Amino acid sequence: MGYTLISRTEFDNVSTANIDFTLNSDYDEILFVLSGFKSDTDERDLAFQFITSGESGYDRPTQSTMWGDWLYAFDYSHGGDSYQSARDSDISEAGTTATQFIGFTSNGDTHKNHSASSGELVLYKPHDTSFYKYFLSESANYTAHVSDFQQYMSKHDGAGYVKDTAALTGIRFVSANYQGDQDGNILYIDLAMYGLS
Repeated sequence: MGYTLISRTEFDNVSTANIDFTLNSDYDEILFVLSGFKSDTDERDLAFQFITSGESGYDRPTQSTMWGDWLYAFDYSHGGDSYQSARDSDISEAGTTATQFIGFTSNGDTHKNHSASSGELVLYKPHDTSFYKYFLSESANYTAHVSDFQQYMSKHDGAGYVKDTAALTGIRFVSANYQGDQDGNILYIDLAMYGLS
């Protein structure tokens, strides 16, 4: 048996600060499929954070990392796999005044006309109360770097865990800067949540 569609959210030129999903306890694995994310602000990424039933905010202690590569179509330059240290999320930053969100997409100026990000995020056993919760992400970002004729493509892979044995009950997606601070609004997005028993 494959994944089951649980919920889907679409915004087309409708600015929104955040998108929240309730994590269904019927599934051991949750898959989010992202298509066409665009912020209303330059150089912003889609990012996420979690909430548990015992907390009032999306601020769980989380450790994560990201790596990737890129291709610049204007002069055909490119880069090999590289560690994206600026995209690290440290457990000490969660729950502070500027709650740190975890990067889902990266390195895309998704504000420009011909730019967008897509990808997948998998969360494992979000309702297990014996272990920390692990996640993996993969995203591709297509960017009009300087003009419509100077295209920049990047692909990034992320991984991390929530340092909390409490069941995760929800996830929030926001537009964020590279430091993980919420910034800007989500302008375009198609985001679907699937469950696997």
